[in-house]
Amino acid sequence: MRSPHLLLLVCIPAILIIACKQNTKQPDTTPVVTPARQEKPEMILYAATVDKLNLRDQPNRNGKVLTQVAEGTLLEGTGESSDIKEEVILRGISYNEPYLKISAVAGAPQAGWAYGAALQPVYSGKRDDGPDQGKITQLTALLNSLDTKEMSSGKKAWDFVITAFSNEKNATADAAFILLQQFLFRMEREGEYYVQTEKIKWTDEDFQAVSDGKFDLNKYTLTRKLAENGFSLAMGEGMIFPVVDWRRLRDFFAPRASPEMKSYIDQELIEETEQVWDDGGIIVSLEDLADRAVFWEKFSNEHPYFPLIGQVKESARWMRLVLVNGADNTPSFNYEDQSIAPDFRKVWAYITQKYPGTELAKVCEEISGLCAAEGWKRTKKVEDWQTAFANRYE
Repeated sequence: MRSPHLLLLVCIPAILIIACKQNTKQPDTTPVVTPARQEKPEMILYAATVDKLNLRDQPNRNGKVLTQVAEGTLLEGTGESSDIKEEVILRGISYNEPYLKISAVAGAPQAGWAYGAALQPVYSGKRDDGPDQGKITQLTALLNSLDTKEMSSGKKAWDFVITAFSNEKNATADAAFILLQQFLFRMEREGEYYVQTEKIKWTDEDFQAVSDGKFDLNKYTLTRKLAENGFSLAMGEGMIFPVVDWRRLRDFFAPRASPEMKSYIDQELIEETEQVWDDGGIIVSLEDLADRAVFWEKFSNEHPYFPLIGQVKESARWMRLVLVNGADNTPSFNYEDQSIAPDFRKVWAYITQKYPGTELAKVCEEISGLCAAEGWKRTKKVEDWQTAFANRYE
C-alpha cells in the first residue's frame, strides 16, 4: 500500500487517479521557457522486469518469438516504439503500452521487439558515458534472487548496494538507484506489510509523530524491522502503513547521482514524505500543488530522455487534472449553486501570472476564459469541457 487513492471530479462520473504526491518545496519562480530538445540518445539501456520476456520479430503479440530473456537481463535500444499499444497484465497490474525496438541483448546482436511495460529504462545517453553493466548485472541478479514478500529482502538488497556502489557515480549510481527503488516499491506492494502494521495498537502520540515525520522507528519490534529493511511509515485515511524510506534513498544516492537524477530524488523525497491527501481531499494549498506541477513540467521539457520520464510525465499529468477539475472532496465548484470555487479561480490566476508559457498556464487560461464567459458557473459547456479535458489527458 503506497498511498491512498484520489478521485478526480469531472462531469458526472469520477475519474480515478492512482497516485498520491506531496509537496512543500518552493520551486523556481521565473517564467518557464522550454529549452532546446536534447539530442536523441545514442543508446537506451533497459532491464527486463519479467522472466521469459518474449523478443518478437513484429511489434505485437502475434509476432514470431525470436528468443526469451530472463528477468534482469540488460537490453539495448534507441527508444523506437510501435505505433500501436496493447493491453497486458503484468504482476496483477494492467498496462496499455507500445512495443520497443531492441537492438541488442546482453551485448550480443539480436534485433526484435519487446513489450514496453516489461522494460525498465536504467540509462539513456552516449554509450561511452553509460553505467558499468557488469555491476548492474550483478545487482539485477541479486534482486531476482530475493523474495519481495520476505521483509529481510530489503536489508539484503541495501547491504549489496552499499558494498558494491559506494564508490560509483553518475550513470552507474543512477541505474542502481532505479533498480533498488523499483524493487523496494515491489516489496511494498507485493509484501503487504501493512497487514502487520494494522495489528499494532497505535497511540495518539504515534499518529501525531508519524504525521510530523518524527516517529521513532525503534519504538516497536516491527517498526525497527521495517527500518532495517528500507521502509518508514506514512499515514492516510486514519491508518499507519509502511512505505519505502525515501530519506534513506536520498541520503545514499543524491551525493552519487547525476545532477538530473539528484533533482528528481530531492523532489520525490518532498512529495513522498509530506501528507497532501486525506480522505480524497487536498490538504495543501492549490498554489503548492501548482508549483509541483510546474516543477515536473519543466523537468520533462529539460530532460526528455530521462530514464524515469514516464513517472515524471505522469506526475505532471495528474496534477494538471486535479488543478483544473478538482478532487473528490476538493471540488472545483460549489455543489449547491454550481459556482466555481474561489480557491480554483485564485489558483488559475496564480498559475497564469507566475508561470506564463507553460502548458499548465495555457490550460488555466482556457478554463478561466470559459468560466468567465459562463458567469463563473459550472454550466453544461464547462462540464463538457472538463470531461473532454480529462479524456485528453488519460
